[in-house]
Amino acid sequence: MIRGNKNYEEDIRYTSQLSDYLLLTLGVWPFSKKSNKCTRFLLKLSVVLLCYSLLAFFVLPAILHLILIEKNPHAKLKKLPLIFYNVMSIAKYSGLLLQENQIARCLRHVEEDWRNIDNEGYRSIMRDKAKLGRQLLFVCGLLMYSSGGFNRVFLPLSRGKTVTPLNITIRPLPCSGYYVLFDDQISPNYDIVFCLQCVSGLVTYSITTAICGLAALFVMHACGQLDILVTLMKGIVERVGIEEDEMKKRLSVMVEHQIRVRSFLQLVEDTMQQICLLELLGCTLTMCFFGYCLITDWSNHNTLSICTYFIGLLSITSHIFMFCFVGEQLTLQAEKVALTSCVLEWYRLPDKKAKSVILIMAISHCPMKITAGNVVELSLQTFGQVIKTAAAYCNILRTVTV
Repeated sequence: MIRGNKNYEEDIRYTSQLSDYLLLTLGVWPFSKKSNKCTRFLLKLSVVLLCYSLLAFFVLPAILHLILIEKNPHAKLKKLPLIFYNVMSIAKYSGLLLQENQIARCLRHVEEDWRNIDNEGYRSIMRDKAKLGRQLLFVCGLLMYSSGGFNRVFLPLSRGKTVTPLNITIRPLPCSGYYVLFDDQISPNYDIVFCLQCVSGLVTYSITTAICGLAALFVMHACGQLDILVTLMKGIVERVGIEEDEMKKRLSVMVEHQIRVRSFLQLVEDTMQQICLLELLGCTLTMCFFGYCLITDWSNHNTLSICTYFIGLLSITSHIFMFCFVGEQLTLQAEKVALTSCVLEWYRLPDKKAKSVILIMAISHCPMKITAGNVVELSLQTFGQVIKTAAAYCNILRTVTV
């Protein structure tokens, strides 16, 4: 046994380093405290304004082109998924900024847990959960950035130039836009617009990856704390020969730990539920549009477009699966705690101490879960429902537009 965790700084860095980098690039959290408050505020303001400007530079011209220039209904539907996904990204980014203080509280809670851990076995449990959280964030980032690079860089360049019947050369962009003040096909306007749309994509994918990383970090940390709670419960009945004062101390530690875990989960739920709801709705509708475009181009044997929409659909599906997966992990861990409380050999304890376990057992059966907007529980069952809902909407859309 050691007093506190001597390696807590290394553990905190291992747990939250990737998420901190993403949040820092988005101007959410955390900025270095070495500089004064005025400098931090100006830095944050400049980063936030830059991100909003890049997102707006992509979305507004695309919407204007969709409304004013594009007349073909099928072409409009094909352009809609990318525009809709970026609009939802603006909403999710705003949600991150509004919940900045709550996110900071959650991160401080995680930091305190790492600092106060006083057992190498418990530290190993927390490291294993943190490792899984990092892996989920890495996979999400890999899928988002690779699919985004394909859609925004490789695909437009692979299409090449096209010449209209009026002998006008059209060079493809990641997303067609109507720029009122200048012609986006004239150099260097085209090159600038192309680069800005690609950089805007980096912001969009960073927002999505950051949200997934936060969900994985917080939920997997809670799973680690619940796993420690299971160990504490088993330790109560395994050492019944200890002194009464030591027994009281162990019971109080277990109760405090259980209350702390539940308060942390409530904090995470309050912080992430609106963002998760936007993520769930956005992914469902985007999957619907991608599915429609994939089916349409499949019938037209358009190989390049098929690959584009398939990669986009795979990326979105994998992303929503990760959200539901971390929710499922929390549910399974909470069920493990409830099962442990049920099979706890409380009869081995002294009568007075056995009564103290009743409240612990009762609280262990209260549900612990993460929801989207306090409406839908994040679980693998929800993932199946999202797939079915997206498929149903896709079928309706295809039927209406045929």
